[in-house]
Amino acid sequence: MSKKVLMLAAKANMIQQFNHRNIKILQNLGYEVHVATNMVDFGSMSTDENERFKLWMSDNNVIAHQVDFERRMGTLKGNIRSIRQLRQIFRENDFSFIHVHSPLGSILGRLVAKQFKIPTIYTAHGFHFFKGGPKSGWLFFYPLEWIFSFITDTLITINDEDFALAQKHMHAKNIVKINGIGVDVEKSWCVTDKEKAEARKSIREELNIPNDAFVILSVGELSYRKNHKLVLQALKKLSSQERRQIYYLVAGTGETGKTISHYAESFNFSDNLKLLGYRSDIHEINFASDVFVFPSFQEGLGVAGLDATVDGIYILGANRRGISDYIVESMNGDLFNPNDFMRLKNLIASLLKTNIPTQKYQFLSRFDKRNVDKKMIDIYKYMSD
Repeated sequence: MSKKVLMLAAKANMIQQFNHRNIKILQNLGYEVHVATNMVDFGSMSTDENERFKLWMSDNNVIAHQVDFERRMGTLKGNIRSIRQLRQIFRENDFSFIHVHSPLGSILGRLVAKQFKIPTIYTAHGFHFFKGGPKSGWLFFYPLEWIFSFITDTLITINDEDFALAQKHMHAKNIVKINGIGVDVEKSWCVTDKEKAEARKSIREELNIPNDAFVILSVGELSYRKNHKLVLQALKKLSSQERRQIYYLVAGTGETGKTISHYAESFNFSDNLKLLGYRSDIHEINFASDVFVFPSFQEGLGVAGLDATVDGIYILGANRRGISDYIVESMNGDLFNPNDFMRLKNLIASLLKTNIPTQKYQFLSRFDKRNVDKKMIDIYKYMSD
């Protein structure tokens, strides 16, 4: 009988976006992989992407279990229902260990795993308490993470700040750091200047953007946390002459799209704001852009910004953990406070007047997905011993 392992997250997008390779690693190590998540209320991805994910699981012999996890931290009634569903899954399967993600999924998953005496790995995709973060995160999430660290066998952190905090305050048996989910640095660095120029021309033609326009790109769900409005606040402070040559692209879906659009209307920037929705050609859009802006209040290790800088795009990023991990100021980008639109305005105005450097920075190679996968193999083998 094959060994079994359970991959668990509250929403399917957490598995789809961050765990394809982990699933394949586990299968290559001889495990039968099960996934427990909510595939009905599936989180921040499109319906088509959710259907593709379910098909991918079927095609790759992943056994999927629907668990009706609620949004955020859920209700008492909803969480009791989810626990009952998880208990049924655990009764029917003898798991060697489980790998949990997301605050709600990790807490309920570890509770049930403790009952069944199953070892756990928990990947913290950015603690909800951090330097410069709201006090509510420290008051609510810190005690929860501290308590549940006592029943965690391996705690995986994905940025320097969280790793240092976990080493000092958390009580998991094994605390490790990986560099996010990894990106394909090797592949990005093989893209030729000709291919980049072709992508730039094609995307700009598709979006009806002049070739000599200055294009700013942000990628991420349209939400308060991603803070896209700050970019528009900065652009509003530029002169009308400067704004005329700028286009702002935002790739992502979410609830703040109308708010962002209305704000752009307030200073006659609607024609130069392009809300692209979900896109699968982010690298091509990176190549079509002049600068990437990542104004998020909170990230674990912001993959969108990492992809952009690996693609050679200059990045302006919020000075928050998970973004500042891969920005060396005045080399591959600059940092700003995510509440300071005037600092961002000045950075954009300066870049309008300069030739922006685009080159390969060797320090980014540590974020290559192959290096991340090697560490994940070691972690999974450690759990097997």
